[in-house]
Amino acid sequence: MGTPLVDEVEASDRSMESAWSDVRYVEAIAPSQWTTPTSAHVAAGSARKLSLNGQWRFRFSGSIFDDASAPVLPDTDLSDWDTIAVPGHWPLQGWGTPWYTNQFYPFPIDAPHVPDDNPTGVYALDFDAPDWGPSTTVLRFDGVDSIAQVWLNGHLLGVTRGSRLPQDFDATRVLRRSSNRLYVRVHQWSAMSYLEDQDMWWLPGIFRDVTLVERPPRGIGDAFVHAEFDSSTGEGQLRVETVCDATVSVPELGIEFDSTGDARLPGIEPWSAETPRLYDVVLTSAGESRTLRVGFRTVAVRDGLLTVNGRPLMLRGVNRHEFDTRSGRTLTREAMEADVLLMKRYNVNAVRTSHYPPAPEFLDLCDLHGLWVIDEGDLETHGYVHQQWIGNPADDERWADTLIDRIGRMVERDKNHPSVIIWSLGNESFTGTNLRAMARWVKDRDPSRPVHYEGDTACEYVDVFGQMYRTFAEIDEIGRRVDRIDPDSPGDTDADIARRALPFIHTEYAHAMGNGPGGLADYRDLYEKYPRLQGGFVWEWIDHGLEQTDDDGRPFIAYGGDFGEPLHDGTFVLDGLVFADRTPSPGLDEFKKVFEPFRIEIDGRVARIRNLHDVVGTEGFEAVWSLELGGLLVRSGREALPPISAGSIGTMALPSDALPAADDHADAVLTLRILTTQDTSWAAAGHEVAWAQTAPRPLPGIAPAPLPTLRPRTRTSRSKIELGSAVFDPVSGGLQELDGIEFHSSPQVDLWRAPTSNDIAFDQETSLADEWRKAGLHALEHSIREIEIGDDTLVVRGRTGVRGRGYGVETTAVWRRVATGVSVAYHVDPVGPWWTSWPRVGIRFAVDRSFGDVEWFGMGPSEGYRDTGAHLRLGRFHRTVPELQTPYAYPQENGARPGVRWLRLSNGRRTLHVRALSTFGFTVRPWTSEDLERALHSADLVPGPSTVVGLDAAIDGIGSASCGPLPLPKDRLFPRPVVMHAVLSSRTP
Repeated sequence: MGTPLVDEVEASDRSMESAWSDVRYVEAIAPSQWTTPTSAHVAAGSARKLSLNGQWRFRFSGSIFDDASAPVLPDTDLSDWDTIAVPGHWPLQGWGTPWYTNQFYPFPIDAPHVPDDNPTGVYALDFDAPDWGPSTTVLRFDGVDSIAQVWLNGHLLGVTRGSRLPQDFDATRVLRRSSNRLYVRVHQWSAMSYLEDQDMWWLPGIFRDVTLVERPPRGIGDAFVHAEFDSSTGEGQLRVETVCDATVSVPELGIEFDSTGDARLPGIEPWSAETPRLYDVVLTSAGESRTLRVGFRTVAVRDGLLTVNGRPLMLRGVNRHEFDTRSGRTLTREAMEADVLLMKRYNVNAVRTSHYPPAPEFLDLCDLHGLWVIDEGDLETHGYVHQQWIGNPADDERWADTLIDRIGRMVERDKNHPSVIIWSLGNESFTGTNLRAMARWVKDRDPSRPVHYEGDTACEYVDVFGQMYRTFAEIDEIGRRVDRIDPDSPGDTDADIARRALPFIHTEYAHAMGNGPGGLADYRDLYEKYPRLQGGFVWEWIDHGLEQTDDDGRPFIAYGGDFGEPLHDGTFVLDGLVFADRTPSPGLDEFKKVFEPFRIEIDGRVARIRNLHDVVGTEGFEAVWSLELGGLLVRSGREALPPISAGSIGTMALPSDALPAADDHADAVLTLRILTTQDTSWAAAGHEVAWAQTAPRPLPGIAPAPLPTLRPRTRTSRSKIELGSAVFDPVSGGLQELDGIEFHSSPQVDLWRAPTSNDIAFDQETSLADEWRKAGLHALEHSIREIEIGDDTLVVRGRTGVRGRGYGVETTAVWRRVATGVSVAYHVDPVGPWWTSWPRVGIRFAVDRSFGDVEWFGMGPSEGYRDTGAHLRLGRFHRTVPELQTPYAYPQENGARPGVRWLRLSNGRRTLHVRALSTFGFTVRPWTSEDLERALHSADLVPGPSTVVGLDAAIDGIGSASCGPLPLPKDRLFPRPVVMHAVLSSRTP
């Protein structure tokens, strides 16, 4: 694959100094040069390998024409060169800087030309080579960003093109047993950069492995394994294409045959993401043996559905960029496996390798542990959208060979992985003749897998209909098969009808940027309602924040603009279900619950269980129940699950002691969990995969109740108003003290939140944060209109408004003395022509910062909002104030716990107890919402003198409008009257 340029052929015959000075290859539109054909990835075999990873010599320049990029000779003195780790990115090792863009190219669009200020790194390595006898030796680069010229012992081996693709050079004729010198000159920008405008950091360097690979004489060469499964007979069929004749054997099955034939294997256990059964297939030729890990499975689009082994799939997937907060796209196998294991444990069953082929070891791990994979080509030309796609390489014949070379290298490398069920041509490159040609090439080479590309909206050359960020209404239309390619068309076209016959995959949805994503359960309900909708891939798996330290030594996570980039896309790089350090976010908790493989409904003493697996039944799982009273465990037990096959529904009777007895008080909560009973490759036995809860009796304290009035009367003075143990300010009517607990600020209406990333909706047309600021909600003015003092009652009336506007809210706080402290009924009534939603409605107050211990009975333990709270459980929880904060790299609204029955804040000496007489949630923070809003990084947040408590009657939904839809109307908070009713006391009742 790839042929040498004339200029480069001539360069090999000139002096090294002369050839080095010719840099025209940087802007050449061409495939990789002088590389050998890409072959399938081999993890184990008799052919030997030598890793060249380690410390290399390095010289850096900011321009391709600087002195540091000047010619070198085979015997150049390297003693004054720097050292650099390979694999790795040079901007993360002290040279140059990272640069983040989402869509825009960071240079003028003038293909194939790039700036003269082109950061360039020259790598050098001295090494001895092993004696491999008559074998051919291949020098392999698994990933070099973006282009490299490779020299060995003064000879030009060739040029790499395609940053995330394998590049093999035949080094045999110039390799010596000892004293080899390898030079690799890498440029950040090249003509290939126009094809690699993915939403990620621009990070140049040799970032994947460098290896010497033996190719023995009479070796196997390339091998293409065809391992299919017939679901109707349970029979496997194995055929292996090899370059050289070889013997194929499956030792476990006692099968052996020649590679020119095939074998039918009865009783095969098929491979699936839920049952990742692999067989060792040994290929043996006269000069080599290889052991391949093979899974038998058949992928097909049948009757408008994507099927594997005859069964339709539901893809509960994530998009995954390769990323580590310290090393960028350079990942160890351990980091890759950490991703896969975490995905499996959180009910992820599919991965789209956005937007390039991953390191080959990642696919080995997907084969082993079980994940469906869409393998995506290293192609994105998104920046051309800003010039209406004029000049787009996807539709420019000059780029045709290069694009075919790219997709071909991916397919050839990854073709033997059973986890790969779909090939994807690339991402966000509009459409064009070259994409059509790529699709044809893939289908000719491997007709066993469907082809995907979301930019082919008319589905002219793809096999599945994939789209991004469609709204709930649009997804419903697609599910009902009434969607049209042109929504304004007066009627159906033949193209509409043809597209409706294809399965739909939501290629990207639910943008997990900051606090969110919202609406996962709503999308799931649509996917499960319509068979055509076969799930999708949340954007995305991990935050791409880079770990940094500020001038005061405080760690923080950096994003776009933090490195002085003149053009960047800011926080848009922070959009993962896991944080940059791979800590699961509340969004991942939500994903796990929403996409759990069993759906449980408890009705009295019966649990209805729907098995949502694609393949497996209930064997290997058990049910565990627990009964809690007031959040304390009183009884628990285990039950066997009835046989329920994949896609079926069954019922299970609950034992009598799982329900509360007649004398049990009413705060009873029954939890039913489904756990694994055996160890798997990805989790130990006892791992929870699904759960449900029910309150067998109505929980108390969720509606206002009559409150007793006690004598003596409220006492007043010029300096204070006393209501039992509570002290109020006589001017403002604000609560100042309760039984010795000082209030730094009195409860006051709160309509604001520090905007989330989805509220801000960076660079999108709709921004709730902008709407709220235009409405003045970030700068409310409070005023007290009236204070009434009665028998053990204090009524404070006020108004909160917006500067220059006639709308606002009227507030009435009714304080009463009760036996345990004081009660407050806080009324909020909107007045005037409100035209926007509210971020929240509730009250906020502050106590001393020493109140740092929090316990509550309600929903938890994590945060949750109107459209993100499916994962929350009802129970009794305890956290410190710092533990209640969700550490989003870009500070924003976080930490809300809804459905609270009671809340306690303690400083070890005193406890403030809040008992809910109406439904509300809470936040407890060491800073205010305004502090959160001002902060740009977590290091900017410094605890203040107060613990700030928010009690929320309601909060607006989260949605995913940073790159997707707003919350559904049912999850919006529009102005409406609310009443919050609670009892405050300084001792626990």
